[in-house]
Amino acid sequence: MRKIGYILKEMFKMIKKHKLSFLAPVFIILALLAFLVYYIGPAVIVSFIYAGV
Repeated sequence: MRKIGYILKEMFKMIKKHKLSFLAPVFIILALLAFLVYYIGPAVIVSFIYAGV
């Protein structure tokens, strides 16, 4: 959990430093998707991709 906090902190520093605030929602959605894949399991996500959902 410590690594996730470090990655999020660095990501928001980069956004603030380089004035990339318009990319923040994209990063947040990608982080949530990665979180879901990690906890649910990739097999479930793959089945949705092949089903076309």
